[in-house]
Amino acid sequence: MIYSNNQIELLAEALKGSAAARDRLKLESPELVMLEAGIMTEVPAMQWLIKNHKVLAMFMDGVHGNKSAVRILMAMKEFGFAAVANYVNGDDNAGEWLKNNHLYHYLKLAEGIKYAHKHRGSAPTSPFS
Repeated sequence: MIYSNNQIELLAEALKGSAAARDRLKLESPELVMLEAGIMTEVPAMQWLIKNHKVLAMFMDGVHGNKSAVRILMAMKEFGFAAVANYVNGDDNAGEWLKNNHLYHYLKLAEGIKYAHKHRGSAPTSPFS
């Protein structure tokens, strides 16, 4: 899936709690609003992603620790999403890969996810567990 740097950065800001970023995403890429909610383990959003956006569902599940989902993202050539999921789950080499490939917007997304999990109080749970 191809999202602009701006859309990825808006998602990162929405994960940090920015209502303005979420509102812009609703207009530009409503599925990314569902991804934000899914990352925060809101069950209806998780179910919607599984049904309607397989790549985003795999990314969400990878963020929640499912290594098989990350392998599927790699097979689908979704390297940015796969690296973010790995980085969020503690693989510092994935963060270095993002830096080395100048994918700074994905680094911001990873930081947004880490922030959300730490400060918004939702423990990651895989929808496929």
